[in-house]
Amino acid sequence: MKIQQKFLGKSLFVWKRLFCLLVAVFLTAGFCGESYADPESAPVHPVKAAFVRKGNLWIKAGTEEKQLTDLGGVSGPKWSYDGQWIAYNRSQNGSDQEVWLYNAKDGRHEQIYARGGTNLQWSPVRNMLAFQDQTVLNITDTDVLPQQHFDNVALGVNNYSWLPDGSGFLASTAADRLPDGWTNPVLYLIPYDAKMDEKKMKRFFTIPSELTGGSVTVLSIGTSIFKWSADRRWISFVVHPTASWSADSDMLCLLSADGKHFKPVNEMLANSGWFKWAPARSRLAYIQGGGRMALENKHLKVKEVPALQLPALTPKGYADVGFTWVTSEKLVVSRSAESTWQQDPSQRPLPALVQLHLQDPQQQPVSSPPAGYGDYAPQYLKSSRRLGWVRSNREKAGVMLGKDNGAEAVLWIESVDLGSNYYEQWDWSEVLCWYDGTSS
Repeated sequence: MKIQQKFLGKSLFVWKRLFCLLVAVFLTAGFCGESYADPESAPVHPVKAAFVRKGNLWIKAGTEEKQLTDLGGVSGPKWSYDGQWIAYNRSQNGSDQEVWLYNAKDGRHEQIYARGGTNLQWSPVRNMLAFQDQTVLNITDTDVLPQQHFDNVALGVNNYSWLPDGSGFLASTAADRLPDGWTNPVLYLIPYDAKMDEKKMKRFFTIPSELTGGSVTVLSIGTSIFKWSADRRWISFVVHPTASWSADSDMLCLLSADGKHFKPVNEMLANSGWFKWAPARSRLAYIQGGGRMALENKHLKVKEVPALQLPALTPKGYADVGFTWVTSEKLVVSRSAESTWQQDPSQRPLPALVQLHLQDPQQQPVSSPPAGYGDYAPQYLKSSRRLGWVRSNREKAGVMLGKDNGAEAVLWIESVDLGSNYYEQWDWSEVLCWYDGTSS
């Protein structure tokens, strides 16, 4: 049976209380899987990941691999917060992306949507899956499967993220073109059980029509997903212009959790994997720079919110294509030589991993991939105190595992499918998802 929110009501008084409560949650609540302890003192758990091999879904835990599907067409696996479910898309013969769930306890697969579900996101606190069908936001409660597969939540949604306490969503609308110009994107607070009831949806913030950060001005049309700082006081997201422009220039923004303070930060691409909060501080790292080519003008920067902007952490002559926080003072970065675009892939530089400390100018190599291979998508796993990453030559790929300094590195998964590639922006989340929780 679905959990009902007792504080939802129809009166303006109740809505004011709801708004205040949501703001308080932003400031105090913990995020799924967040740990503010030193990673070296954290408990160690077996490494676990879901991945795609030859179009099928697999999982690996420790040293054991298991194939979960055999019909192909799988992409984008996502673990639930407790590791008991995996959501994934499946396409049959080029058809719309179906949404499926796999139950790790009993091994059953359940199709919950057959008409094109995208942007799959699990609640941070319970086994509820949200997804979109174009601009319709839907939700699936695993407690009522298979009797009921999904509910409609809201219309007109451009993008969304779960609130840190799982009570609902922060969602954006897209701007519309009118005869006299563009409208503004608007952010809404939406309870997860809104069921299309407009009275339950609260306007939270209206994004200005144009944003200027540094020397760049961006037209505001839509947003990325949203990410909260460790103390829940700040929300980061990317505002993008129209589709053709957004491939080359977008704007990273910050919004305070009470909606009172908004700041465009800097130009970057609309790549949700390229901006991440530190695990225990209001410190935001991001890969700055315009232009769709990932091997040119892409520099790692860190902003201490609300004031300090640290200098660029990317040496001259290099470009950064991915990173992960290890602690709030230490990162591992996927970095290549900087290069203009080459049509021949063999002429494009490949990245390796380096470790950097914010208080130390020295940057230490973490990996030395063999000739013809690059190391991508580093991910520090707090629960196992290991660093995982993808090693690929653009034709095949495997998954590496080692310490955050590169010691004891091994090939952990021999073969995974390739993620999508857009001008060397590789999206490995389409074929690999780590589980960084404490559930075995």
